[in-house]
Amino acid sequence: MWLLRLKHHLSVNIWTLLLLGSAWLPLAEGTPKSLFRTFSVTDWSLTHLVVHNKTGEVYVGAVNRIYKLSNNLTLLRAHVTGPVDDNEKCYPPPSVQSCPHGLVTTNNVNKLLLVDYSGNRLIACGSASQGICQFLRLDDLFKLGEPHHRKEHYLSSVNESGTMSGVIIEVLNGQNKLFIGTPIDGKSEYFPTLSSRKLMTNEENAEMFGFVYQDEFVSSQLKIPSDTLSKFPTFDIYYIYSFSSEQFVYYLTLQLDTQLTSPDSTGEQFFTSKIVRLCVDDPKFYSYVEFPIGCVRDGVEYRLIQDAYLSKPGKVLARQLGISEQEDILFTVFSQGQKNRVKPPKESVLCLFTLKKIKDKIKERIQSCYRGEGKLSLPWLLNKELGCINSPLQIDDYFCGQDFNQPLGGTVTIEGTALFVDKEDGMTSVAAYDYRGHTVVFTGTRSGRIKKILVDLSSPSGRPALQYENVVAHEGSSILRDLVLSPDRQHIYAMTEKQVTRVPVESCEQYKSCALCLGSKDPHCGWCVLHNVCSRKDRCERADEPQRFASDLRQCVQLTVQPRNISVTMSEVSLVLQAWNVPDLSAGVNCSFEDFTESESRIEDGRIYCSSPSAKDVIPITRGRGDKRVVKLYLKSKETGKKFAAVDFIFYNCSVHQSCLSCVNGSFPCHWCKYRHICTHNAADCSFQEGRVNMSEDCPQILPSTQIYIPVGVVKPITLTAKNLPQPQSGQRNYECIFHIPGSATRVTALRFNSTSIQCQNTS
Repeated sequence: MWLLRLKHHLSVNIWTLLLLGSAWLPLAEGTPKSLFRTFSVTDWSLTHLVVHNKTGEVYVGAVNRIYKLSNNLTLLRAHVTGPVDDNEKCYPPPSVQSCPHGLVTTNNVNKLLLVDYSGNRLIACGSASQGICQFLRLDDLFKLGEPHHRKEHYLSSVNESGTMSGVIIEVLNGQNKLFIGTPIDGKSEYFPTLSSRKLMTNEENAEMFGFVYQDEFVSSQLKIPSDTLSKFPTFDIYYIYSFSSEQFVYYLTLQLDTQLTSPDSTGEQFFTSKIVRLCVDDPKFYSYVEFPIGCVRDGVEYRLIQDAYLSKPGKVLARQLGISEQEDILFTVFSQGQKNRVKPPKESVLCLFTLKKIKDKIKERIQSCYRGEGKLSLPWLLNKELGCINSPLQIDDYFCGQDFNQPLGGTVTIEGTALFVDKEDGMTSVAAYDYRGHTVVFTGTRSGRIKKILVDLSSPSGRPALQYENVVAHEGSSILRDLVLSPDRQHIYAMTEKQVTRVPVESCEQYKSCALCLGSKDPHCGWCVLHNVCSRKDRCERADEPQRFASDLRQCVQLTVQPRNISVTMSEVSLVLQAWNVPDLSAGVNCSFEDFTESESRIEDGRIYCSSPSAKDVIPITRGRGDKRVVKLYLKSKETGKKFAAVDFIFYNCSVHQSCLSCVNGSFPCHWCKYRHICTHNAADCSFQEGRVNMSEDCPQILPSTQIYIPVGVVKPITLTAKNLPQPQSGQRNYECIFHIPGSATRVTALRFNSTSIQCQNTS
């Protein structure tokens, strides 16, 4: 079978229809991989991190080491704490008394790291030698002292980091105190689980770490009863987070739930999270109260505390909570369920508590007990149910207990407000701060990421918290509990077992357009208009002047141009631009077609006038670009030298179309000259008025037909059905049919009967 092509000598190709198209895919504006400052170790695991609140210097606790780093994580000092020759069965430690047990090389795991600002020293407590502490000078980590001769110096030999927590209480013109909570690994005869210790000025003072109060019957300590350990040998209390608020010290703990766990050690273990409160000035611990604490979201219970962080609410959140901006709030991370303390489920939740709610719940419980209602309800500590005693005492917000109706346990779980559920990464740590009235929360994850979350309880989306960024701090390594902000709130330090990473609290510069900047929902970020950059407001020059800094998507600059497109054959066309949400432009602007051309503009009555490129400048813009070239037309500020607004501008090229249908079916005002077989934007280019085609219905076409078979050697005319076949004009040759046979083309005369029919003559 032969391919048949009909050709008119007017060069009108009406057999072949060529369709041209262009697909313009938007380029994804990806987040550039930031080069964060890091500090890495290979030999020892890292355990704790603190940041000096004035100098910004970073102190890192590790196995066998304490490090001092600059705020950009340059190593300044390293102090060796181990390994040491030790045996956990040696009590007192071998440095004090010879031990019958064989000594082995033992790692010293840093379990507590605190800055004692009034003493200008670092308190670093380890696992070796029954848990003694070193006092290190902040400047150079010189060891000022290592109290280890008295039983009060031994805090706990448990070598699991992240289970001990402490709070320093500074007393004006008085004795500073250190509240310590620690697991004891069943050694209640050696270690209290909770205690209040003296912090002496002289590190070698014999009273260092002595209990704040101690007499024959009572002291500033709480021990796990041996009866509890006999019944539940694995019972312990793990101190996850601690803080002081007003005149109270609080601990968030994780402990075996003795109500759900069978005494049979082979059975399944259940854990419960508690919030513990003590009065700072209660040396006898009569004020001890603990409550179950947790969170529920969509019917799912989250009971395994992972971390917590005391903060202040931003203006927006404070208003939503109905509290003052000066009141304390507590952010917490819980894992789902009550099992697997060491490896909790990945599903986790970020929750919010107000200290006011916690205090109110505790006060209600104390008042109820002092009315003689119920029991003390602290089975792990009392091992029996003791009833509350009625008393006429008035219980206010600052009540610190008596020698009866204590210690006291809450019977109802204090539930927080669930803000954000993570089912993929597994949140492990949390920190938060207020930025210009917005409450920003950071959570670390098991996968080594930092989630940045904006808390807004009245969000139109109905979600009380929005994750607006997810940054890789250390890919594949779990972020540990000490997630700490720098004093200037510019960075957050995230730590894994092998690396500390300094992560900027914002990376506004990654967003390259106003829409991306403000669409990110990062409260730090706004659009600095004339500098064409996403930044903090305080980094934008003259940001307080009208429309120089956009903080809402509706404030982004909008730009229009008329006309929006021109033919490539047109040059120096007058263009009128209209801009919205722009600051004062009296310093002047230029018009720039990407990096091709730039020209002066004039501003009149709020409109901007400039010209399209000259004929010679259009050529490199459009050459080889098909039927159109979309370029950005920018406004460029003479004040800043930056392009700050853009609109799409199109140069279209009619001449690339080789068929009538593609010519007139395009998006641009092209005309088909059917006698010249050209597509043009200028109708005057057509030879005859009647030869101009503007609609596809008027295009000359050969209509589809069935297959045509011609026997070899037989001469036979072929008649074709057509549409809009033009009548040849005076001086023009008639139609031809062209037969394409492999290797050659054969032409025969064609006879036009009318606009709808044509016949190829003597075809063989």
